[in-house]
Amino acid sequence: MVHWTGNCGAGGSGQGAEAVPFLRVARAANHWKQALKTHQLNFPGVAHYMGDIRRAPVWAWPIADIFWASPECTNWSIAKGKKRSFAKAVQGDLLSLYADMEEGQFKTEEDEDNEPTAEEEASRALMEEVPLYLRGVIERGGLIKAGVVENVTDVRAWTEWDRWLKEFHKLGYRTKVIALNSMHADPRSVHKAPQSRDRLYVAYWHKSLGRTPDWDKWLRPTAYCVKCDKMVSALQVFRNPEKDMGRYGASYDYKCPKKSCRTIVHPDVLPAAAAIDWSIKGTPIGSRPKSDDCPEGLAPNTMARIRAGVAKYWPHPGAQGGGQEALFNDQPDADRIAPFLVPTGGTWRNGPASVDAPMSTRTTVESDALVVPPILIPCEGRDGKKAMRVDEPLRTQTTRNETALAYVPFVVPMRGGGDKEKARHIGHPVHTVSAGGNHHGLAMAPGDPLLVPYYGNGQARPASEPVGTVPTHDRYGLLDATGEYDLSKVLFRMLQPKELQRAMAFADWYKILGSKRDQVRQLGNAVTPNAAEVLLCALVECITGESIDRYAMAA
Repeated sequence: MVHWTGNCGAGGSGQGAEAVPFLRVARAANHWKQALKTHQLNFPGVAHYMGDIRRAPVWAWPIADIFWASPECTNWSIAKGKKRSFAKAVQGDLLSLYADMEEGQFKTEEDEDNEPTAEEEASRALMEEVPLYLRGVIERGGLIKAGVVENVTDVRAWTEWDRWLKEFHKLGYRTKVIALNSMHADPRSVHKAPQSRDRLYVAYWHKSLGRTPDWDKWLRPTAYCVKCDKMVSALQVFRNPEKDMGRYGASYDYKCPKKSCRTIVHPDVLPAAAAIDWSIKGTPIGSRPKSDDCPEGLAPNTMARIRAGVAKYWPHPGAQGGGQEALFNDQPDADRIAPFLVPTGGTWRNGPASVDAPMSTRTTVESDALVVPPILIPCEGRDGKKAMRVDEPLRTQTTRNETALAYVPFVVPMRGGGDKEKARHIGHPVHTVSAGGNHHGLAMAPGDPLLVPYYGNGQARPASEPVGTVPTHDRYGLLDATGEYDLSKVLFRMLQPKELQRAMAFADWYKILGSKRDQVRQLGNAVTPNAAEVLLCALVECITGESIDRYAMAA
């Protein structure tokens, strides 16, 4: 079967598609030349279209079996650093909308009379083009059998949502609205994502297929139920039964599927530490250039996050169970000195985060630093900045490098917003990777590192948690301390593009072209391949009627 991608970006969805049996990527389109160069290098046999796809005759686009669409998300999401009027209706009839767009009739004065900006209207137009394209294919005698529309969860608040979804139904498609965090997408063959990245997916398939995808097979993660004392296929349950979209842990949980139990369970996740290259050393904070704005070598907000991460994850020197010994013993206090990620500005996070949990979502700028004993530190400027441990998944990656590493490590957000004085343990997933830059810093003392956010208000977090969302510019630093907690001696560095690539679950062999800033932007805008793989496996089974093994056999 033939697959083609609109807004292909750097190729995250393409990697997922190529891993699905019976499916090959044949065509891809994107408006950004640098991203298309990356895609062409890694998919040499694919036909590429370079240009503003909003200006292309959408109804005449090529026909394929499956269509993946990733309309621009930055103008729907708070990852851009300001509130958006994404809930405001701006669309009329699909064809009149397209005619208006072709004539360039969008408003150009930002937020004039509280109306959406031109770029916001353009983002919504990209959403409208999906059913417009499907209609055009049918009118030409063809049929797109199935597909996926991917975007941020905020798009669900759009007032035109219900009308937009009905356009698919009018064309004979069934739909499923899916809230999926990348750290819970259990892949068949590609890498797992050590990043907490909440995204909305609308899967659609034509009723003429006569089948429904087996979503339970591909979307329910495995988790341990304490009450039942066994592993279970976790059931997604929204806290408000009338809702169908939101973020994991805020809008929905996973529960034991047994009706008499329904205990909240926590699916297995890959920690941010899995994405970090521990051979790269940080620089002592005290040796960094000083200025009136950065009297200690780093921005005051970043230093505040590092101190908050140290207080949260590292035992107080001299206290019982604390100090150097706590780094290497089996006592409960030992894990308090684990690395964490610290927001370094430009993100919504406001505290440190462990590296033993997934990173927060990657954005398009650098926004986290690593503190060692490590924490990941958001370095960007949006709300909600917290450093995190590296044993958790990274937070969502945006299009900027926003995470730095601090040792004993925790991750510190380095962007602004609500992550002030927060870091994450390095054992948790990283925060979301965004497109705005590198927002994660890693801070390290002797022992576990911390990821520290650079900008705005974020929290440091240990590198044992997933990284937060990966942004599109640098926002995280890595922090590492030596001896007592003299912060001037703590090692600190920004997470590198290759580390953000791992946080996005991209293959190790995959090449991202361009400057460091461009690489981070491409990664933060990307789809995690593991999410694409599981969604497309379900759709391919539906199209072919052939069962696909849940896990690929080792070669």
